[in-house]
Amino acid sequence: MKTFTIILSLLFSLTASMTAQQVYEWEEYGLSFDLADDFKETVNTESEFTAVGDGMIVSIHPFADADIDDADITAFTIAAASNLSIDQVTDIDMISLNGFKGGYTEVVSDGHKVFIMGLIDPNSDVNFFIVITFADGDGLATQEAIAICQGLQKM
Repeated sequence: MKTFTIILSLLFSLTASMTAQQVYEWEEYGLSFDLADDFKETVNTESEFTAVGDGMIVSIHPFADADIDDADITAFTIAAASNLSIDQVTDIDMISLNGFKGGYTEVVSDGHKVFIMGLIDPNSDVNFFIVITFADGDGLATQEAIAICQGLQKM
């Protein structure tokens, strides 16, 4: 019974540490997002936000273009992915996410999985490219990347 209690306690601690989140607000762009507590900011400028976590890198790059639409951003996103040394394309699709519209692609490049999302704000000329990179085959990282994407929102 003591072993079971210890295992249960360890599982609870592991689960709690996996779900601990930091909320980031990029006030200049009216953007908020959540990252796991193991992420550390490495770049936070007007043109880039990058944070590095355990085996994962998240970068957000804003750009201004009032004339772009969701079809254009999807094409730009695919073009950006094609500039990588791509081993495999695993997904391409258009998305609508928390008031943003755009597209994403998921590729494998040099043993790393790369999510690239292009998002436009239909009510603003500020748009974003989000790039999330992690080891291919890391199922936990895949779920974390999806959660990061779903957590992006306008403030």
